[in-house]
Amino acid sequence: MGVLEEVERIVLGSELSVPEKEARVIARLVDSGVPAAAECLVATSDSRVASFVAVYLEMVPGAEAEKTRAAERLRGTTGDLVRAASRLVRWLPGSLLDAYVQDYLATPEPNSPLSSVLFSIAVHHPERVRPYADRIESPSVQRILLSGAPDEVADRLFTRWHESRDLDHLHDLALIRTEHAADLIQSLESDRALMRDWDWLMPLAGRLPYAGAPAGFRPAFAGFVADAGASPHVMGGVPAGDVPLCADCGAPAERVLTLSARDLPHALTRDPSFYWFTCGCLEVDRIVVGLTSNGVHVHFGPQGPGGSDRCVVPGERSMVLEPHPNQIGFSLPAIAGRSRHQVGGLPHWPSPETHPHCPGCGDFMPFLIAIDSGPTPFGAMGFEPLLFGFWCDPCAVSATQIQF
Repeated sequence: MGVLEEVERIVLGSELSVPEKEARVIARLVDSGVPAAAECLVATSDSRVASFVAVYLEMVPGAEAEKTRAAERLRGTTGDLVRAASRLVRWLPGSLLDAYVQDYLATPEPNSPLSSVLFSIAVHHPERVRPYADRIESPSVQRILLSGAPDEVADRLFTRWHESRDLDHLHDLALIRTEHAADLIQSLESDRALMRDWDWLMPLAGRLPYAGAPAGFRPAFAGFVADAGASPHVMGGVPAGDVPLCADCGAPAERVLTLSARDLPHALTRDPSFYWFTCGCLEVDRIVVGLTSNGVHVHFGPQGPGGSDRCVVPGERSMVLEPHPNQIGFSLPAIAGRSRHQVGGLPHWPSPETHPHCPGCGDFMPFLIAIDSGPTPFGAMGFEPLLFGFWCDPCAVSATQIQF
């Protein structure tokens, strides 16, 4: 039986739940490889099969030629089949992206299958969609296009806030995340009515409060869970020495990610490490760790030897990085399980929060990583929502916090 036939048998059967089908399709395609998966996407005429195969291809870095060939074939289809191309957008050439945009504009229906592809293009390449904003009725696409919007849009939102004092206008202004938008937000620092909101508004716009330092490390990369050794950035596994322990049940934290500073362009002086618990205790919302010459120092909690039957990452893996196509940052809320992983840039919050304070210097910490709880080629992650990691390089302190 060929790969496509096996995938069809899994997807079109009635005995498995959707998550079970997804896990089995991913496992089968991992065994057969990306070329075979792309060929399934080229050959299938069933939108359900295409959807599951595209989920797998989205979690694999590279393979631009295979993904482009599949997306070109999908463009020539009718009905729901074309939706699968939305998961391949970040790897497609500009000419094909522009062709998809024109396909949508020829019949601009907000709920059409092509709208999913347009949505993904707007997320990853807002500059390719923005010239046609007045022809697109979708509120979600309009909101996506806040990312990197022109100065006149920022000025208009700033004027609306002054007229209405509606905080939503400042929220939208911050999501533009250009230098001009950040300047407008920063000009309101002395406004007493904004004192309660200043600490999350300013970093949302891209600058840490008061000091004005960048709220994240540039540039931004998309992250992909890969085999151990595929990258110098290590995921999972049991690190040497102490790890944080849960203050409620004593369970050890698991390593989420250790980045290799010398293999990043962010001028970091130490290798940041981030940890999380799999014990499920509800009181834990943040882990703060200092990296010293003697090993880990856990702030605000106990520490002890690592090792657990549970894993926040499925096995000892690595994270492969690719430059993110959208270096400004997303302007729609993140959805856990569908947001993928990120190193550098600005956080893609489900809802904006203040950045944590470093216990060493007392300053706000810039964002460095986001880890999603969605599927991987190796199984499910060991947590449900989204993890956000922050790093104070002068103090060598990491903070990992959760958001649902």
